[in-house]
Amino acid sequence: MKKIVLILAVILGIAAAGIGFLSYANRPLSLAAGKVAIEDHLKRTLDENGPLSSLLLTIHSSKTGYHEQFALGAKSHTDSEPATIASRYHSASIGKTFCATIFGLLTEEGALTYEDPINTWLDDEILKGLFVVDGADYSNQVTIRHLLSHTSGAGDYFEDPVDSGRTFLEEIVYDPDRTYTPEALIAFTRDRQMPAGRPGQQFHYSDTGYILLGLILESIEGKPYAEILEERIFEPLGMRDSDLMFFGGLDKEMLGVYIDGVDFSDKKALSMDWSGGGIVTTMDDLLKFMTALETGELLSEDTYEQMKDFRHSYDKGIYYGMGMMCFDFGELSVLLGSMSDMYGGVGATGTYMLYDQESDTYFIANYGALGFSQKSIEDLIDLRMLYDRILQQ
Repeated sequence: MKKIVLILAVILGIAAAGIGFLSYANRPLSLAAGKVAIEDHLKRTLDENGPLSSLLLTIHSSKTGYHEQFALGAKSHTDSEPATIASRYHSASIGKTFCATIFGLLTEEGALTYEDPINTWLDDEILKGLFVVDGADYSNQVTIRHLLSHTSGAGDYFEDPVDSGRTFLEEIVYDPDRTYTPEALIAFTRDRQMPAGRPGQQFHYSDTGYILLGLILESIEGKPYAEILEERIFEPLGMRDSDLMFFGGLDKEMLGVYIDGVDFSDKKALSMDWSGGGIVTTMDDLLKFMTALETGELLSEDTYEQMKDFRHSYDKGIYYGMGMMCFDFGELSVLLGSMSDMYGGVGATGTYMLYDQESDTYFIANYGALGFSQKSIEDLIDLRMLYDRILQQ
């Protein structure tokens, strides 16, 4: 799930604030007043956006000593039980960061290299038709790095147009109780979509590519992807409230996640995300994961730097590495020139796990509705301004 932001909307929203924005951003806030201001902002967002049933936020920094968590709203539109800071939720494409991390671990163990061709582990039947451009099949030229960085040229089952019939989003809304296997997701792209181009020639966000990565991991490790996640990341980090939806072993409920007004939290169609974003987790578990990446608990510095090699332009001010995205706020608007970059994982349902290296601060949030990635990033800019004012006191 990939649609992140409509950049123009963000820029116009900031520009509309004008000089008032600049003076507002420089007034200090006490800890108590800052907490109230953040909570009021989140409550206003929840009240003004009907599709949302809840809103979660964590801001944490060991450097500044700041740690606040917020949970507003209810479990779903049909369940009035309050959301809590410990509520589990669907993390969408943040799952790509997990997938890329496991590949990093395998490179360090010598099981593979980023430049290995993917047909080393995937047979011709799986790759058939996915990388045919102008009559030539380029599947033998696609590498692990290409898939991790969305430069393989593979189509994207979730958002790319189709040559006939319903789009994938229309399919899951039409039949939300259909279960999708990885092979079915790949077949959707093969049968109804076109490649974006030749390997290495362009950046094209591809959920299909990350499904292929999941199959590669299963081929290398000889076990289901859910078990790989558990053994490689969840168990070592003590992420006891995280699992792969429909494939993991946790029998716990999660917050509503809305697509076209329908709660998919109990719909089988959510199996569509798998290795590209099927992890159900909590804010605390994501904080453990992102902290482990930053402190070197999971990967060596060299491997992590390769994940953070944000050379591929996603859109103005947004860059992609391998399983991670970086926001250059100064490029989004001159009014944000003093706001430091943030990077991490982002999902189309308004979920993010981002890190500001300058202040050593983690921002983790969940909005829980498709199409709210734009709003979540717009809010993040406001929340960061409030946080900066708290740090001034």
